[in-house]
Amino acid sequence: MRKKELWLLLVMAGMLSSCVATALVGGAAATVSAAKDERPIGEHLDDIKLATMLDTRLIAEKDMPSRWVSIEVVHGVAYLTGYLPSQHHIDRAIAIARSIDGMRGVHSELVVGAPKVTDYFSGSYITAKVKAKLLQDPVVSGLTIHVTTVEGRVYLQGVVANEIQRVRAKELALSVSGVTAVVDLLTMTNNH
Repeated sequence: MRKKELWLLLVMAGMLSSCVATALVGGAAATVSAAKDERPIGEHLDDIKLATMLDTRLIAEKDMPSRWVSIEVVHGVAYLTGYLPSQHHIDRAIAIARSIDGMRGVHSELVVGAPKVTDYFSGSYITAKVKAKLLQDPVVSGLTIHVTTVEGRVYLQGVVANEIQRVRAKELALSVSGVTAVVDLLTMTNNH
């Protein structure tokens, strides 16, 4: 999808209700991501299905502020980043992830607490800057790397083709102002 079309899709999504916009943009992003992903299409779609199932289960869970949790599933392994109010919530989120049929593992980088408004906007800004650098770079595909920022720590999740792409993605993330650390949760296509 060209940048102009993606921009138009995002603008249109902003005019729709949040649920419809999420489905529209999420579906388009999944399609574009699947086309650029290093995983076979079937495996990529299986991972999207697992992530959606986990997201749905967390949303349905009573007293679980799942909006603070970012989920990425790669090769059947769930990577959880973000915040939850207590260790009990974190343990429950991990247990829910493990209970999903087809989930091969869970890696949690969840932090106890709640994001401050300033942290949220700062994290969103950093995430957007890192994502823009990844999308513009000729070495890595920003469409296959999910970026989350928690308290200045940037989490890179997804699939890259080789060590050169992995190193380049980390370099780009570290070059963004406000990044205090980069946590590499990337996998390579030949490592699963």
